Amino acid sequence: MQKFVRNMIVISAAASMCSSALAGTATATMTNTVTISNSCSISTLGFTTTYDPIVANAATNQYTTASVTTTCTVGASPVITLGQGANANTGSTNAVPLRRLSSGGGTPSYLNYGLFSDTNHAVTWGNTAATAPAAVTATGLPTTITIYASVPSGQTSAPAATYTDTVVATVTF
Repeated sequence: MQKFVRNMIVISAAASMCSSALAGTATATMTNTVTISNSCSISTLGFTTTYDPIVANAATNQYTTASVTTTCTVGASPVITLGQGANANTGSTNAVPLRRLSSGGGTPSYLNYGLFSDTNHAVTWGNTAATAPAAVTATGLPTTITIYASVPSGQTSAPAATYTDTVVATVTF
């Protein structure tokens, strides 16, 4: 029995020494960082319409709409501009674009048209910050803005064809 008691004392002492050896602690602080950069994506939906220079649009402009959608990081200040188009007329500038639709082919015909930021078709939407509509509110969700288009009346020299133009929409943030 003495041997058993002595072994138990030795085991208890060893266990006591081990637990006191593990009783100390040390700490460190870990700093975690995430940076969110301003970011935007942009997409467009062009217009499709018909134009009758002889009857319906002889004296009345053809009005239609297109749209541009941006999704921007909260806190960004996106500005959307619209380029002059692939068929810009002589004298066209970024501030005052003279856009034209083209029938394509070897000797294309053209239809003049305009893109505007207001329902009255009075404020031309150009390719400068000054001609862009008011800044878009960045909510982190898609924001769609209507583009108001007008094909002026009386363009009787254009033959029957399908007319197209390509305009680059840019979001600066």
